[in-house]
Amino acid sequence: MLWTWPTTSGPDDVVRCMVDYAFSIHTQGGIVLRVENNFIYKSASGLSHRLNPAGEPSQLGPALSIARSSVTAGFADDRGSLHVDFADGSAIEVSAHGRYEAWTINGPEGLLLVSCPGGSLAIWGLDTQ
Repeated sequence: MLWTWPTTSGPDDVVRCMVDYAFSIHTQGGIVLRVENNFIYKSASGLSHRLNPAGEPSQLGPALSIARSSVTAGFADDRGSLHVDFADGSAIEVSAHGRYEAWTINGPEGLLLVSCPGGSLAIWGLDTQ
């Protein structure tokens, strides 16, 4: 585990979800997660949905339920994978992609995390170790 979220004590409220050719969430703590690769959304009831942000936008509907939840735990590993848990019991899992950046996180004080093509993680900004 190379980076953990929330970076402050306590949950980080999700204040916005956005769908374009990616699925993005914005938090009260200033974190913006943009997912451009297929990802797994696990609902609070335990159902798993494999979602494609570049596909039909309406298919991302299940993941929109996190809009009024909070990030309780999240981590990125050195293989470029990301896991995020939400207060409602749901979760998002994103694996690295072989040819492009699967996800990015931007945050306060110049924080930038990138899941690099082929499966690694690049980190800039805050001391995240």
